[in-house]
Amino acid sequence: MKHQKHSSAPWTATAYGQQRILSQVPGADGHEPDRTDLKILRIEPGKSTSHHFHLLRRSWFYVLSGSLRVSSSFEGWFAVLAEGDSLELDPGEDHFFVNIGMTDALVLEVGSPGHLPHDKIAFSAPGNLCSVVPGRFWREGGGRRRRLKASGVETFETACHCHSMGVDAIGFDLDVVNWSQLLARMQWTKQLSHGMSLFLVTHLTQPLLVTAILHRLGCDTLQWRGTESPELLSTLYPFVRKHGFRVVHTLWGTHAEVLEKIDVIRPWVSLLDAVVWQPVNPGAQKDGLADGVVAALAMMQLPWMVAVDAWSDSMAGFEKDQGFMGLDVRGHAWKYPCGDSGVLVMDREKIQSWVQWAS
Repeated sequence: MKHQKHSSAPWTATAYGQQRILSQVPGADGHEPDRTDLKILRIEPGKSTSHHFHLLRRSWFYVLSGSLRVSSSFEGWFAVLAEGDSLELDPGEDHFFVNIGMTDALVLEVGSPGHLPHDKIAFSAPGNLCSVVPGRFWREGGGRRRRLKASGVETFETACHCHSMGVDAIGFDLDVVNWSQLLARMQWTKQLSHGMSLFLVTHLTQPLLVTAILHRLGCDTLQWRGTESPELLSTLYPFVRKHGFRVVHTLWGTHAEVLEKIDVIRPWVSLLDAVVWQPVNPGAQKDGLADGVVAALAMMQLPWMVAVDAWSDSMAGFEKDQGFMGLDVRGHAWKYPCGDSGVLVMDREKIQSWVQWAS
């Protein structure tokens, strides 16, 4: 239990007016930051808060007095808030408030987790926050033509083992609704050496948000895997490439669906560095219809990989195509179930066998 008196909390000046911080500020008294931020914003008439978004933080706003307009550029929406109205924003949702009234507006803001370094990203922030060093997946003259990527890496120990055994790239899968919760548990990625390539695998399409996550994780490659409109990707991919990252597009589904998706992305194939073919069913790459997919991939004149869940003799046939780059091993292909929990953990022998195949 923690009881605090906030009547003496000072008001501090801001660009939009003033704010009163009611929660603990990191470093103010040598303690750790609170689990939540709690503050009151005083926004003057005609003034606006900064335009930004958070990677990890969820925010709640309650209007104590006044009238405001809140807008989002990512999603293209706006809302007018009056006294008694509230608003909840998820991680990744950009926003800014404008006081459209004649008097000061008071807003109570609650954010969780509390203040974290580098979590708040300005909407106008430059993309090149640091140089992007390509990992060995993209380096020429590595001594072998076939590349090996391990998907679904979740721990520092697993990443280090992959690096020491010669895996070319690992993938961080943030292609789920709770992507920000997964991101919060991946602070360790910055400790990795620059040997392997690091892939961000995601369904997100907002260019600034995706670029910020790439920088935060220290990745050199975006691998997009989702179902969004191609029009959104034709905006995302140039932005990501402009800031020094490689772009890989995932083609997943039945053979017929993959062939349709190849036709869709053909006009902007120049924006891609490679594609990953992920059959919808394990072992589907062994079907006779797979020849049509391989032929279509070859016509794209792009390096391509196959996502696999287990070994298949048909892989030898892929090597006949000059564009075949290697394998993206997933799930049981390099992990084993731990007890009855269903959790998959790293199998070093399986990883070693895949590395030997690539060599």
